[in-house]
Amino acid sequence: EASEPRRPRPYAAAAVAASREEYKQIRCGVACAWKGAAWTMVVAVGRDRGLEVVLGKNVPYSQSPEDHNGATALATSYYADPSYSKLNRDGRVPMEDRKGAFSQFRPKNLMINTIRISLINVSSTLSAYFSDSLNHEQSVDDLVDRGELSQQAADRLNEDWESREWKTRMSALPKKVCYALARYHSCTLIMRFYESICGRLILKIDGNGMGSNNDRAIDVMDKLTRDAYKASIRTSQLLKNQEVLPGKVVLADGTEVSTSRELGRQMFSTCLWSNIIPFLAELTVQQGLLLYEYGMYYMNTKKRIQRSSHSDDEDEKTNNISESAYALTISIQSTRLSVARGVSFIVASFGGAFGTILLPGWGAVFGIQLGDSFVNALLD
Repeated sequence: EASEPRRPRPYAAAAVAASREEYKQIRCGVACAWKGAAWTMVVAVGRDRGLEVVLGKNVPYSQSPEDHNGATALATSYYADPSYSKLNRDGRVPMEDRKGAFSQFRPKNLMINTIRISLINVSSTLSAYFSDSLNHEQSVDDLVDRGELSQQAADRLNEDWESREWKTRMSALPKKVCYALARYHSCTLIMRFYESICGRLILKIDGNGMGSNNDRAIDVMDKLTRDAYKASIRTSQLLKNQEVLPGKVVLADGTEVSTSRELGRQMFSTCLWSNIIPFLAELTVQQGLLLYEYGMYYMNTKKRIQRSSHSDDEDEKTNNISESAYALTISIQSTRLSVARGVSFIVASFGGAFGTILLPGWGAVFGIQLGDSFVNALLD
């Protein structure tokens, strides 16, 4: 009431609400929050149209109120702000998957990533050891079959090989794990740097940029920072809720298609967008390592030549030719690396889409990793 004294300015809150039948029946109710009360404004949403919900900054919301018609609020409440962002079709807040600049250094994330990377390197080292051991034993057995080696000598060769290789690989394992951790954190920091560049300089949605009110810019940033694991689960659930028949959904143009086909198509597009920055960061690290290794090799070779040769015109000419050869080699290797990462980017996106069809969530994660590893093993 306007006559009520000292009434605070009402806050507008927004949430998506659905009945227990999950998006099949949508009801609406309107309320405002004032005097510390936590009420919810539920915006009507039809199955055949997108969500049109005004929202703003996240607000801690400890209660679980229901709207006037008994529909349970599924999303968090938000105070409206001048940016007038909108919920996406799957009920997400735009850019909610975006990570903080140093989120990987939080104790929980740091511990999980350290354990994960350590286990991956230990398993790959053991797998390579046992595979090489089998190959070595097979080659020794071939010598025994041809009569070129006795069985006792073959056993001694196998024992010597196993003892030597086990000691060598286990001693190199800590260094390998540390290198993998340094590479992971370097890639992650570069990812966050690229995200900051996109948010502040390109799309201009961070801070007081002019893109903060641009729905298209916000949508692009949201696609670039999607989490594949969460996206696969959300997309799968949304399509299941939209099924008109078991395993069938109707597209916007009225075409009826398989749910799995539409899920794969949407997740391929999602993986393409969300993998752009991670693969670009990985390529940046690999290109930096390539230039560093060739630079160190070139400097060491040049010092060795200068120590062992006389400074005459012929040697100077040879050094100039070597510099040209080094530059050409670096250019070829850099181009090859860029092409390999580009192919890996496409195949990993296909893997994420296929993995989502098999198992939404972890299937997308493993599909992306398998696609990337397959291309690396094929082209490296």
